[in-house]
Amino acid sequence: MTVGAVVIGSGNIGTDMMFKIKRLSTGLHVAAMAGIDPDSDGLARAKRLGVATTASGVDGLLDMPEFAEARIVFDATSAGAHRHNAAVAAAHGKLMVDLTPAAIGPYVVPPVNLDEHLGHRQRQHGHLRAARPRSPWWQRFPA
Repeated sequence: MTVGAVVIGSGNIGTDMMFKIKRLSTGLHVAAMAGIDPDSDGLARAKRLGVATTASGVDGLLDMPEFAEARIVFDATSAGAHRHNAAVAAAHGKLMVDLTPAAIGPYVVPPVNLDEHLGHRQRQHGHLRAARPRSPWWQRFPA
């Protein structure tokens, strides 16, 4: 069984994250993608792959069953948008992985320092592509 993940941001970083999860992860699946441009290439690509989408941003996710079932939210938007996105994710008990320049929360590279930050509600992973965890680190997050 895999853990559901939601990607917020349908630009290059969010779309790359979606493809990385779909192609490389054995423990995560992309449950949904949210963007704000209904004509974005990222949302169109997600739809073609069968991923649930919304062009209403994080607020559009709230009524989606895919969001309710997801445990992890990857935010690939902007520093300004992240503050709102983080508050929404926290209010719904989701683990937020900050891929923005907002610098909210500690920097986390799962194989290096995940255990010391598991108690934090916010996680920021500034070098996601460099991390190659050997264990299913996403299963260690609190429900």
